[in-house]
Amino acid sequence: MPKFIEWEEGWGCMEHGIEKLIWILEGLPEPQFTPEEYINLYTIICSQNGTHDYSQLLYDKYQEVFKNYIDESVLPSIRNKYNEFMLRELVKQWANHQVMNRWLSRFFNYLDRYFIARRSLPTLLEVGKNCFRDWVYKVVHEKVREAVYLLELVEPAAFGLSLYHIVFC
Repeated sequence: MPKFIEWEEGWGCMEHGIEKLIWILEGLPEPQFTPEEYINLYTIICSQNGTHDYSQLLYDKYQEVFKNYIDESVLPSIRNKYNEFMLRELVKQWANHQVMNRWLSRFFNYLDRYFIARRSLPTLLEVGKNCFRDWVYKVVHEKVREAVYLLELVEPAAFGLSLYHIVFC
C-alpha cells in the first residue's frame, strides 16, 4: 500500500491533474497524460486513507469538481448560443463531460471499489452523469425544446421523423 499523503499535498496534486484534464478537453495545447501521471493520480487517491480516511471528502470533491467546471465553463458556453448553435454546443459539452467523467472516475477508482461499494452510494460514473443532468440539462432544457421545435418548423424534412418526439417523448 502506498505511503499516506496529507490532504493538502494530495489534493493539490489532484487539482493539478484535473486542471490538465480540463485543458485537454478544451483543446488547449497540453500533452496527453503519461502513464506515470495517471498512476500518480490514482496512487494519491489510494493513499488518502489510513489513520485519516478522506474517502467521504474525496467523494464530495469529485462532485464539486463537476459543479465548478459546469458553472465556470459549460453553462456560459451554452447560454451564449441560440437555436442550432446552442444544440451543437450542448452536444459538444455532453461529449466532453463524458470524457471528463470517464477519466476522473479512473483517477478516483479506489473510491468505487471500496468506499462506494461498502456504503451503497451512487458510483462515480453515475454521480458525473447526474451532475450534467441536474446542473446543465435542467437549466437549459426549455431552450433545448424551443430550439428543436424551431428547427423542425424551419426544416421539417431535414429531420425525417419528428425530432421533437424522438427527443422529448
